[in-house]
Amino acid sequence: GKFIGLRGRALGAQEAALYGKYRPIKMNGILYSHPLSLNLYNLNNTKDNIKIIKKAIIFEGEKSCLLYKTYFTKESDISVACCGSNISNYQIQLLLGLKIQELVIAFDRQFKKIGDEECNQLEKKLLGIKNKYSPYVKVSFIFDKFNLLGYKDSPVDKGKEIFIKLFEKRVKI
Repeated sequence: GKFIGLRGRALGAQEAALYGKYRPIKMNGILYSHPLSLNLYNLNNTKDNIKIIKKAIIFEGEKSCLLYKTYFTKESDISVACCGSNISNYQIQLLLGLKIQELVIAFDRQFKKIGDEECNQLEKKLLGIKNKYSPYVKVSFIFDKFNLLGYKDSPVDKGKEIFIKLFEKRVKI
């Protein structure tokens, strides 16, 4: 529950290209940066629910956690965000410490169509996560093989009903 950093989002394409889409905020000469790989956004709010439900959903972005909570209420919120498209060993250890039985990876739809190069890269990344952590926890993936999301959409971006469909059809390897 302690303040550890503050990130902002670029508003224009040119700014995003120069400095990155997301970056620490600088105010009054103070840069509010923090190591993303050593934290999970929203874990301070969801750890008790995760312990009870024994499941955690990892999104890429903070906004996805906020949407998830509006759909399912804070009492059943089991979402966290890794603040990017990489999950660190430390982040997984934080969740394993809560005795989860299932880790649900809910990354953005980072491909335009099934089978394209970006899709193959995403599949390879997800299989790498599964291979690395499946000895410790059941790993599943929300993967939009039904074309319900737009390019780069989070699984929660198209509303609660679409998310539920994707969650129910998640890939369990």
